[in-house]
Amino acid sequence: MTSRLARLLVLLALAGLLAACAPASSTTLGVPGTAPVLLGAHNDTSTPFNLVSVPALLTHRYDGHGLRVTGTLQRELAFTRYAVVYRSGALSVTGVLVVPNRPGRHPVVVIAHGYNAPARYTSGSMLVREQVYLAQSGFVAFQIDYRNYARSTRESPDPVARPLGYPADLVNAVSALKKARLPFADASRIGLLGRSMGGGVVLQALVARPHLARAAVLYSPVSSLAADNYRRWVVPDPALRRRVEGAFGTPASRPAFWRSASSRSYLDRIDVPLQIDHGTADPVCPVRWSEATTRALEARGKDVTLYEYPGEDHRFDRSWPRFMHRTVTFLHARLD
Repeated sequence: MTSRLARLLVLLALAGLLAACAPASSTTLGVPGTAPVLLGAHNDTSTPFNLVSVPALLTHRYDGHGLRVTGTLQRELAFTRYAVVYRSGALSVTGVLVVPNRPGRHPVVVIAHGYNAPARYTSGSMLVREQVYLAQSGFVAFQIDYRNYARSTRESPDPVARPLGYPADLVNAVSALKKARLPFADASRIGLLGRSMGGGVVLQALVARPHLARAAVLYSPVSSLAADNYRRWVVPDPALRRRVEGAFGTPASRPAFWRSASSRSYLDRIDVPLQIDHGTADPVCPVRWSEATTRALEARGKDVTLYEYPGEDHRFDRSWPRFMHRTVTFLHARLD
């Protein structure tokens, strides 16, 4: 056999091995930076649109467990960043823990990130400055990646009648954290922070499990009304619109379903104080969405405070230090 032919056979064997290892089911783990963008009718990762069945979230039996540290990512004077993984039902979900370098067991803020295409997202990214600020303020910052992101399990894009989606991963993260009994984390003192799409995830998780945390912060959140998010991200995309409407109809054709997919329909279940922070110049999630959510919470007698930041975009700039000071003050008052 010539050396040229031998090299060719090796290349063909490698190609076959790679094909065999390619994602073929919802249980295949992906690699950061190379994750495919799912084109499903729910949890569509080509947009921030995140459709769940809130009734399914209410009745689901959560079994988050197996939280473990898989590596040390960064050591600084004030904090250490760790890579972690946990089980969310049948799925494996990755994330990061940013831990203060001071003795004791610290309160935990579980972070739900906003939208980014999975191919561009890397574990624990997008809210790094918030993680550092929280760790320097005495909190363990635990950002979950969700299914379909970083090294987490990939879902099938096929429509699901009662989708659970990212809120299930958040509830399971809290469950796994409590079971892990980490020496630096006080799992009896948990707060939540959700930005943009993650703000909607936090609200859905709190509706599903009202005592999931002691307090929550929603930062430039999506609407608590599923129809708003449908009009914002589904209607302008013809392919996504066909998939969503084929599986779930429209807010006009199936109003009961779309109401049931809205956390706003269940805000009477919220049982923790909420802080909502939103810029008045936000072109992604208009501030009127947070105003409507706040009015709905107030109408139900809930403890909610809305702060509006004049001229601020979707991701705060000049007002960010003021926002974070308010956030840690709010969380310390509820978690300490």
